[in-house]
Amino acid sequence: SGVSNSGVSNSGVSNSGVSNRRDTSTGESDAGSGGERETRDSTEPAEEEPKFGTLESLEQLAFSENPTLRELQARVNAAHGQWIQVGLRPNPVVSISAQEMGNDGRSGQFGAFFSQQHVTANKLGLNREAAGWNLQRAKHELAAQQLRVATDVRSGFYLLLVSQERVRVASELSEIARQAVEKATELVKIQEPQTVLTQAEIEAELAAVMVQNARAQSDAQWRSLAAVVGQPDLPQQHVTGDLSSDTPELVWVEVLDRIRLESPEIASAAARIEELRWRLRRASVEATPNVTMQAGVYYDDASSDPFASFQLSLPLPIHNRNQGGIAQARANVNAATSAAKRVELRLQDQLADMFQQYEKARQQASRYETTILSKAKRNLDLNRASYESGQTSYLAVLTAQRSYTQAQLARLNALERLGTAAVQIDGLLLSGNL
Repeated sequence: SGVSNSGVSNSGVSNSGVSNRRDTSTGESDAGSGGERETRDSTEPAEEEPKFGTLESLEQLAFSENPTLRELQARVNAAHGQWIQVGLRPNPVVSISAQEMGNDGRSGQFGAFFSQQHVTANKLGLNREAAGWNLQRAKHELAAQQLRVATDVRSGFYLLLVSQERVRVASELSEIARQAVEKATELVKIQEPQTVLTQAEIEAELAAVMVQNARAQSDAQWRSLAAVVGQPDLPQQHVTGDLSSDTPELVWVEVLDRIRLESPEIASAAARIEELRWRLRRASVEATPNVTMQAGVYYDDASSDPFASFQLSLPLPIHNRNQGGIAQARANVNAATSAAKRVELRLQDQLADMFQQYEKARQQASRYETTILSKAKRNLDLNRASYESGQTSYLAVLTAQRSYTQAQLARLNALERLGTAAVQIDGLLLSGNL
């Protein structure tokens, strides 16, 4: 398609985070802000506006400016903070106690004690395991969003290329139609019927409408692309790229296997299952009581004697053994398992439609480029030659011209569908980042 890369790593999107290994780092970049800006002398010429006419430049802009990526990175940081918090031990408690103050004119009993709750049954470790998989799931969601951004930029870029080509083709055809009107005007004065001029004028009007529509579509496509990259006010620029049907032939089984192995959506669903399995283990030990120990040192003013105390307490799991929490956690695991299967089936269903569009568009675009366009052009040339030799009327030339116009536009439509499908498949069917 001209804008599809072999994988998404070339645009800065890596699928290495799609594995099911749990990673508890946030994945933030340590890159700085780029240093201080130097003060510009007033006599220096102003810098030119940055050019974003290539796919690479627009991808870089999107990855630095698209707000959804910062949002998902913030969620990764939040999940990392949760992972830290849920594994921390309870803080100790230090208290001061005074009793029987003023009894018999004495100060009573006063002292200080220290208490600490000890979490049993490795509950904190289980919390960390569950939170670690939640962190991994957040990273998969970030990777999925990076793919969505990359796919939307590539798709929008290709559609803009097609729109620009449509404007060019429509403008050329409009000029040909204008010249045909001038030619028909001369012919009507000599020998041709008025219908020749009328037909030429109709073709010219249709061509003018085609130019207006093509320009409006190109403008709209640029505005959409500017929104995707996170710069809605980005000045419109001409983009450069390759429009060709010469794309690598995709094989259904290979594409499906790649999606199953590399899709961050599937990896996120798998991480969710692991998270809920660890939450089930955590719920199973919830009834194991935590132990609270308290020790203190006191002084009795009445007897002038110091004394110490020690207290050990724990709840007895007689009525509440977290039966409902365990049942809920087990049901959540079953639901997540079914949801993961649903994600895989949904992706296969989407791929079936997209792969069909890819195959049909590839065949059509190839046929137009190799056969139909050349024949339509030859038919137009032959009709022009026949007209010049007096063997046919000018209406036949206009008809051949219309066929050539329709063939060119049909080729662009096929290339548009082909490019969209190829980019979607290459992006693991992830799109719609906003």
